[in-house]
Amino acid sequence: MKKNSIFWGLAVLLIALVLQSCATVFGGRHNTLVFTNPENIPAEVFVDDTLVGNAEGKIILPKRVLQHGSELEIRAEGYQTQSYLVMLKPHAGYVVLDFAFGAIPLMVDAATGDLLRPQPRKFTIELEKSE
Repeated sequence: MKKNSIFWGLAVLLIALVLQSCATVFGGRHNTLVFTNPENIPAEVFVDDTLVGNAEGKIILPKRVLQHGSELEIRAEGYQTQSYLVMLKPHAGYVVLDFAFGAIPLMVDAATGDLLRPQPRKFTIELEKSE
């Protein structure tokens, strides 16, 4: 009985290791957006018309918030809105590592969406005063 449980324990461990992939393990469950605000304008960041934070420093968002084609807007009272179209693109480092470990990790990352990262990720706030 003991040999049988060791076998099944090792089989489960092996399956868990095979089904893990680089982006799933190292990429985490969040996306980080970085904002530079040289004029210190008190601005807010909206993704698809939902407030996600203040536009200074980093904003960490769950991956499900940013979708391919999401609209990111930086808004401040008395200023024109700055808009970006956020696209999700494969992260080159994770693709290379997945290829190195075989096709299964690449398929797992592609199926879960962990392979994709938002582009652009870094934003400089350059708001113009509205009239």
